[in-house]
Amino acid sequence: MKRFEHFKRGTFSGPVKVEWLPSDPRLMRVTEFLYYTDKEGRVWSANKKDIVNGASIPRGFWWLTGSPYVGLYRRASVIHDVYCERKNRPAQEVHDVFYEMMIADGVPKWKAFLMYQAVDKFGPRW
Repeated sequence: MKRFEHFKRGTFSGPVKVEWLPSDPRLMRVTEFLYYTDKEGRVWSANKKDIVNGASIPRGFWWLTGSPYVGLYRRASVIHDVYCERKNRPAQEVHDVFYEMMIADGVPKWKAFLMYQAVDKFGPRW
């Protein structure tokens, strides 16, 4: 996967802040603006009131990756969820930056690559 071998890391603006929605125990509303500036200087944001569901990890894989709401990939999953709903950037770009964000947040490369592969192969396309 050459496009990920060497890159400078981007930066996040701060922590994830959300509130659980009583209508669905899996959904959360973003309560504070969160953004990631990628290695190219592009900004990826999750705005107040965006709805996310945590990482869409099948329960059978939680032993390997952790549950959808915990772990170093949490900020990456929030922004990835938002862009999968917005569909205003190409799907491949959204999935690629998911990998970059996980690495920037300290997810081990093997785990980031595994999660990226799952999203790239089975995640949404538009």
